Amino acid sequence: MMTYITRKDAMELSAQQKAAVEHTGGPALVVAGAGSGKTRTLTAKIDYLIQKGYDPERILAITFTNKAADEMKRRLADLTGLSRFRFPWVRTYHSACFRILKRHCEVLGYTVPLQIYSGYQQQKLFKEIVVGAGFDKKHVMPLLSRISHAKNSGNPDGYFDSRRRSFRLPVRSLYTAYEKALREANAVDFDNILLLTRNLLRDHDEIRREYQALFQYILVDEYQDSNDLQEELTRLFLKNGNLFCVGDDWQAIYGFRGSNVNHFLSFPETYAGARIFRLEQNYRSVDEIVQAANDLIGYNKQRMEKQCFSKKRGGLVELHDFYDEGQEAAWVRRKVQALRKTGIPYHQMAVLYRTKFCSLSFEKIFRASRIPYQMMGAKGFFERKEILDINCYLTAAVFPKDDVAFERIVNTPKRGIGPGMLKKINQVRTEEMSLQDAARKVVAERVMSPKIHKALSTLLGHLDEIRDMAPATAVHAVLSRFDYLEHLKEYTKGNAMDYIAREENIKQLIYSAGQHTHLVDYLQEASLVNEDREEDENERDLGVKLSTIHASKGLEYGVVFIVGCEENLFPHWKSLESPEGVQEERRLMYVAMTRAERFLYLTSAEYRRGQSNARSRFCEEVEDALG
Repeated sequence: MMTYITRKDAMELSAQQKAAVEHTGGPALVVAGAGSGKTRTLTAKIDYLIQKGYDPERILAITFTNKAADEMKRRLADLTGLSRFRFPWVRTYHSACFRILKRHCEVLGYTVPLQIYSGYQQQKLFKEIVVGAGFDKKHVMPLLSRISHAKNSGNPDGYFDSRRRSFRLPVRSLYTAYEKALREANAVDFDNILLLTRNLLRDHDEIRREYQALFQYILVDEYQDSNDLQEELTRLFLKNGNLFCVGDDWQAIYGFRGSNVNHFLSFPETYAGARIFRLEQNYRSVDEIVQAANDLIGYNKQRMEKQCFSKKRGGLVELHDFYDEGQEAAWVRRKVQALRKTGIPYHQMAVLYRTKFCSLSFEKIFRASRIPYQMMGAKGFFERKEILDINCYLTAAVFPKDDVAFERIVNTPKRGIGPGMLKKINQVRTEEMSLQDAARKVVAERVMSPKIHKALSTLLGHLDEIRDMAPATAVHAVLSRFDYLEHLKEYTKGNAMDYIAREENIKQLIYSAGQHTHLVDYLQEASLVNEDREEDENERDLGVKLSTIHASKGLEYGVVFIVGCEENLFPHWKSLESPEGVQEERRLMYVAMTRAERFLYLTSAEYRRGQSNARSRFCEEVEDALG
């Protein structure tokens, strides 16, 4: 076998990266600074393990997005010469756990196939519960967020008990009703995938031992973003100390979602004999930016020490103050135009902001100046109307208990079954009966008008036929049997570009569906992928990127403008309630700064939306760093 050090990728490793890669025999934490090549280190580690005799099919490598998992598999295939299918456990937490859960779900009282509810289905179901209990629908999203936090804590009951006085609504009873409805539908949401898998591993010794024996090595990327439940799952999978975690506590910015940076900071205490490796060379940004970012994060008390540096020089860090957001946007426009004349393409420039409303002044001035721009963080592929419609047809065919899916497609395209008719169908339901079951009952009893009877009979007949089709064939069947493209033309109201874009989305859907043999597998995969929010390949070069800082994490640009740098906006007013909140905001500024390769500009406005604002403390800290 070829020795490791002769591999091309290994030759490119720095001494710090090589030391981390070649360490075995105990837990290791790689503290990887921004732009330090952590993905290269992670893939090189897996390659090294394979050369040392580890089975690629028994290596669990956790990434935080499906896109990152696919990219890692591609790199590993290139590096090792093995098929990407030899890495079945390079997955997100949700994907890995669902693979386990669907195999053992009967132990927990579920049946096969187990359905995953998407965000759309989850919100629709919970809205019915909240409104049915007599509360305003405006509470749906805040309550779902609370429920998500409760599940990801690993102890929902304890979470609700400890916060009982802060709840104005009966969150626990609504949560109980929601969980009951999910179970009756034989379905789980994203958070249940993790929680139920934890229960399987924790409460069933033989299942836990099976997976501890299966996984020879466990690797976790973006470890600083792990929440309490994910950390518990990692420990339940681990048997022999073969744990390799990579991340950067300086970039821990998801505390509001429940991630807990303390798992990262306390790694040496949690895992006996742990080794710490530091990747400190930044290969992305010039040293002027790296040092300014280092000094900024130095104001945080809770952090792991490292001395990040870059061998590249010649960049620029500037701060600019303006009277209001109009002047700020005008200056950014002029700067973008000037930089464009130097040869920097528009898509290599980004305007980043803490809160979405800040984009409006830039959208207006870029549009007026005919500067192309792209709004980042738009709807994910599987959330788009045409994709939701088609997938709900497939879901209703495979999962007849799914009321959300059936209700969406029963009158799409229109077939005379509006809210009034749905109400009549609902009236024949018994407690155990789904909406689709009720529709079948009214068809069997011929209690509707001939027109409605025919429409429902045709719909249900097609669903029965689609159920056994291959996924791509099923998509084509939806398009042809329901004249869906004609419906889409009417929906887009003559906007040819809108229709073409949606038609292209459907072509991509057909391709994606064609990668699977069975509808159930396709729908489960689609639900798991739905957790990602990625831009389309063909949208990358549309122009200057406008993005929240959270949505920019992991990306890089030649030029970055961080706008809206004012107190109560950045740091956000909500964060000022606690020292930890301010520290996370400072880490968010660090992330924003380290997206820039060469040119970095921080801007603030004395007046924004007519209100007076003090300059952000982060501007003062960066200014001090620049001397």
